[in-house]
Amino acid sequence: MTKLILRPFFFAVLAPLFLWAPGIATSQAWEMRVCADPNATPFSDIDRPGFENRIAAVLADELKADLTFIWVGARGRVEWFREAECDIIMGIQDGQDSMIATLSYYRSPFVFIYRADSGLHIDSFDNPVLAELRLGIQPVGGPTHEALVSRGLSENITMQLDGRKLAADDPLAGAVQAVANNEVDVVVAWGPAPGYYAALDPSIVVTPIANLFDPPFIPMFINIAIGVRMGDESLRDGLNIAMANRWTEIQTILGEFNIPILPLPVPTSTIGVR
Repeated sequence: MTKLILRPFFFAVLAPLFLWAPGIATSQAWEMRVCADPNATPFSDIDRPGFENRIAAVLADELKADLTFIWVGARGRVEWFREAECDIIMGIQDGQDSMIATLSYYRSPFVFIYRADSGLHIDSFDNPVLAELRLGIQPVGGPTHEALVSRGLSENITMQLDGRKLAADDPLAGAVQAVANNEVDVVVAWGPAPGYYAALDPSIVVTPIANLFDPPFIPMFINIAIGVRMGDESLRDGLNIAMANRWTEIQTILGEFNIPILPLPVPTSTIGVR
């Protein structure tokens, strides 16, 4: 059962009382509360479930939990999480501060976005054609921004994209829209949202950056995990087991949303193996 809850920030939440541990059966479901963005397609959306919402539902099903989404914007998610308004946050960067992370369930590369009719084929920051083009970056100050600046291409950066200001109705579509509208020739961005939106627009090409690391050792990808509160190792371990048991289903959902992914080691659950 999935419940959708939109709470005002000041509303007090009393967490359900339950004791859970891997391998211990319970006679009734417990509530798994997920802080989720109501307007962040393709990740999460209150009206058209994103891939993070669907993956959360798979994990709740595996853990025999009732799933509740606590809808809160990106800027408030971590604060609500810290205040125990929810139990987990989907889609955190592995190693994020102030929480403990599960295993990574996908790894997505940074990508180049350009028009199919441009005649371009770009998969490297060292392609000399970049010096002749109008470039966009997202995020500002991230590793891809640094890679362009280190190659003397700062003057070519004519657009710094802030998705939530570009398109309020579809805030993460901005990078693909900027290319489609010929506002910029190439955008370098993280893969999930461009992969999803480019699949809806055949005029757009999304090409992952070929080199996994930019010198000296800057990763051109992000590993994504689930965040739980510090000290809640029991829930983290349960999510890891659920992830291992439903790995193929999770990867299928990512594929349905056309999320560019790189290989990750497949986790294996040894619970019950003698």
